[in-house]
Parts: sequence; C-alpha cells; structure tokens
Amino acid sequence: MKKTLYSTLTVAAFGLLFTACAKSPEIPAEPDAAIEKISREVGAGNTGILWKAMPATYQSDVNGLVQLASTKLDAEMYEQTFAMFGRLADVAQKQKDFILNTQMLQGQSAEEKAKLEASLPGLIGVVKTLSQSDLSTIAGLQGFDGQAFFETTVAELAQYAVELSKLSDAEQTTLEDLKQAAVEVVERTENEATLKISVPGSEPESEVYRLIEGRWVPAEMADEWSTQMADAKAKLEALSVEEMTANKPQIMGVLTMFTGVLDQLDAAETQQQFDTALQGAMMPIMGLMMMGQGGGAQPMAPSMPAEPVAE
Repeated sequence: MKKTLYSTLTVAAFGLLFTACAKSPEIPAEPDAAIEKISREVGAGNTGILWKAMPATYQSDVNGLVQLASTKLDAEMYEQTFAMFGRLADVAQKQKDFILNTQMLQGQSAEEKAKLEASLPGLIGVVKTLSQSDLSTIAGLQGFDGQAFFETTVAELAQYAVELSKLSDAEQTTLEDLKQAAVEVVERTENEATLKISVPGSEPESEVYRLIEGRWVPAEMADEWSTQMADAKAKLEALSVEEMTANKPQIMGVLTMFTGVLDQLDAAETQQQFDTALQGAMMPIMGLMMMGQGGGAQPMAPSMPAEPVAE
C-alpha cells in the first residue's frame, strides 16, 4: 500500500490551496485509534475530518496563507480565470459528443476513446467544483473557512477522485477501501508512534506519526510543514503588484480570446464547426503557456478575435 490516504489527501488538498455541514466526529487520543478513525471516516466520504485532524497551528497557517493570497492577487484576472474554467466545464458537458469525435483524437484507439468518455464526467465535475468553490473569488479567499471547505469542496473532489480511480489500470488504494482500514501500533513513545496500516487488497505498510498539539500527523509532514508554509508565504509576499498590473492587459487579452473560443464551441452545431473552433483555441493556450514560462510573448489586444467558425 502506498501512503495512508490521510497523509496523501491532506498533502493533495494543500496543493489545491497552493491546496451546512455535519459535525465531524471526535478523534481518539491514541494513535492507532485516531488514524483508523480518520481513515474510515474519509472512506465514508467525511473529508471534513481531515481538517479537524490537523493541529490548530496548521489550520491557522492554511487560513492565513489563503487570506494572504487574497491581498496579492488582481481580483478581475483571478475571478475571470475561474469563471472561464467554469464555462469550459459547461461547454464540455454540453458538447461531449463533439469532443469524443473531434479530429484531434483520430490517432487514439477505441479503448483510449472509451476511457476518455468514461472519465469526462469526473474531469468536468472537478473543474466545475473548483470554479464554484470559495477559492474562485477574492471574497471567498478573504473569508476562507478550512473546516467548511474540507466538508464541502474537498468531499466533492474526493468523490470524483473515487470515480476516476476506478478507470485506472493500476492497482491503488481507494477511498472505499479505507472504510475497512485497520491500524495497530508497532512501536510507541510519548510523542511518536510507528503504525502498521492494513487495507483489504493491499500489503500492510508501516508509517511514523508524531503527536503535534494533540493531533497525530505523519512525521514526514510534521518535518516539512514549517518549511513548506514559509516557502509558500515567501512566494506570495514576493508577488509584485506593479508587475501584475503591467502584465494585466496581456493576460486579459488571452482570457478574452479564450472566452471567444468557448462561445464558438458552445454554439457549434456540427462536428466541423466544433473542430474549427477548437483549432482556434490553440493560439490563446500557447499564449498562456508562453507567459507561464516567462517567455517573450507579445501583448495581445483584448479585442483580437478567435478564428471564425466554419459554416
């Protein structure tokens, strides 16, 4: 078995951050009972317990980091980007048949196309969920509530992850497997414990946990937490408002172009119209990639039209 899902999902959730609701159950004080409880709750879909399982200072660090981001980002660019992804999910859902039959997929086998068709709902769901989450607006970042975020957004993302994992050929531990997780203590000191975690269908794995502020967390996570939080904060603090303002016309131009392409994809009534509009998406995508690499992309006028749809 790979890392316990408690460890994996916690780290993944913070990647999303840069990663009402039912009350989460109490977490036992003993390490084996705590990790078993967390694993089984996550397996049952209660991802809110991941937030509750974090030490209070960790929770404060995450909330502070998200709220700091709200002061360093341009609201118009940030929110329009999330809105664009939400629109992309809507168009993909509406035009699923055109996506699966586009000329750009001609080189794929029938098996590959079948996997794409099966995975589309989950992929669309992930994008849609994020585009409607608290992370999608500056106001949402300013008022970020980690507990609520984990109980709602992370829960939805976890469900989509379950659906997508079923399509993978690789053997891996899934959320549903964790409902039968069993944990036992291999070695224990006052503030550290080596635990053997067993999940049906996987080899048992030992992992070291450390007691931090009354919460048992993976030792590797505890070792790296302060450094990772400091690095993330330093990167946010280093963001230049002046540089962002200087690049804003270029970025908004690319976003406007992409929005125009989405309008055409949405309006397409034939495969030819859809494929022509999809080819028009290549220019704004390349523009975004060049800017992301710090390349010398020339500023694009916001009014630059996308390639017209062929009749």
